[in-house]
Amino acid sequence: MAASEKRPPVFVEHEGTDKRWLALCREACTAAGMLEVGIKALSHADFNRQDLYYAGFFNVTIAMERICKLVLDSQRFYEKGEFLKGGELSKLGHSLTNLYRKVQNIEESFSEGISSRRVDIPLDELEDILNFLTDFAKKDRYYNLESLTKNGGADPIKRWRKLVTQHHPMPALTEEQRDEMRKADMCGEEGVYFDMLFPSVNGNNIERPSEYLREKWEDRHVQIEGVSVLYSLFRYLSKVLGHFSGAWPVQVRDAEEKLDEQSAGQTLMMEKMKIREGSLQLPWYSDFFDFFEHDASWLKNKLMRES
Repeated sequence: MAASEKRPPVFVEHEGTDKRWLALCREACTAAGMLEVGIKALSHADFNRQDLYYAGFFNVTIAMERICKLVLDSQRFYEKGEFLKGGELSKLGHSLTNLYRKVQNIEESFSEGISSRRVDIPLDELEDILNFLTDFAKKDRYYNLESLTKNGGADPIKRWRKLVTQHHPMPALTEEQRDEMRKADMCGEEGVYFDMLFPSVNGNNIERPSEYLREKWEDRHVQIEGVSVLYSLFRYLSKVLGHFSGAWPVQVRDAEEKLDEQSAGQTLMMEKMKIREGSLQLPWYSDFFDFFEHDASWLKNKLMRES
């Protein structure tokens, strides 16, 4: 074979992959990817890219339901060696608030007072966030289409902005910002005009350069504060799921515990390998959620540097 010719890859024979393990990996990877996409979309959503609000909310709400149900399924397997049946999954419903509570109960059952996995969000703010996400997942995602034929309803963009600024008030404008607004308006008075239509997130047209600047700064504030709190929530959920990384079902753990009491020496590991043969080991979930390995301050500082 000539040196320039490419050699075909050499494959090594492996044991068959458990389809359940593959399904769990796909589900974890999907949830992690959607959470990251949603966080990044919301970190750029503003009056000029209002579509990113919806892209962000769609991704994070779908992913949050998936990761919560993955926690519940993994716990069932960890404790009983079997997964939730289809009917049981359906009965869990789509309320993100209820699913979060179930995950929280699981976390509290094995944390034993250790707060390293606890969500770092004030309770009243957490409640508002969960209610907002649940409402979007169940009804508010249809707001745009429903608003075509009827008035009222909760505009998720307005509601999100109000929620974030309620818990994280917009700081007063600095003198430098006020000066920038004055100079911007003076340019318009001198005859430098731009015929561009910018509707604010409230649906009002932005008519002056100073209004444009204020809207931009307020949107950036909502981006940084809102995304930071969501990151903290999803980091918490990923850590709870990570508790089950590489776990074996109760039958394997009990058999190994008895073996530890009876056996010693070089044969111990071989006996454990026999016990594990034919059993499923849960994936290392933490490997899929590396984006959430930091705390919320890391993301907040990152976004502020980009401002």
